[in-house]
Amino acid sequence: MKVLCCSGCGLMIENEIHERDIKCPRCLTIVCKKHNKISYDLSLAIASLLLFFPAMYLPVLSFQLGSSIQEGNMFFALKYFYTGGYQPLSAVVFFTTIFAPLIYIVISILMYAPLHEKRRPKYMNIYYKILFELREWVMIDIYIISVLVSIVKLEATSEVIYGPGLLMLTFLAATTFLSVNAFTPKQVWRAYHNAH
Repeated sequence: MKVLCCSGCGLMIENEIHERDIKCPRCLTIVCKKHNKISYDLSLAIASLLLFFPAMYLPVLSFQLGSSIQEGNMFFALKYFYTGGYQPLSAVVFFTTIFAPLIYIVISILMYAPLHEKRRPKYMNIYYKILFELREWVMIDIYIISVLVSIVKLEATSEVIYGPGLLMLTFLAATTFLSVNAFTPKQVWRAYHNAH
């Protein structure tokens, strides 16, 4: 337990850990403003959704072999794996870098938006279970590492041009990583029970 000092009247206040702001009981000055966890989670989910489609469709890399230029985005990689005889790998990449992140992002918004407005989501138990199970399968950051390894290998034999999709994919990996790691069951259920 920490002790806070009111800037308005100088009263010393014991700080217990809770979700609401701390007001001075003497002069009602806000001594400590608590971080709104649900709005942070919702912001990450919305940012991830805005980045998702550009990251999937814009070219990640372009490389030149002789006179031909080959552009590649996420769907190009999946097609390459599938037609190259790596169907199981294609399915894993699709699930971990496209399907699971998109479902995680959409369900996060459906759950956090009502909680942010102090309302209870209609299908809270279903949303919570989906997020809890999918959080281990959102692996865009692993795909970024594989892209970096590919860049190192391709630069030895061809000219590599970085596409705008690589930047979008990097930002998407960062926002989904933060979103998955920010998921705290205790705070989610506390927000649910405090809602109407």
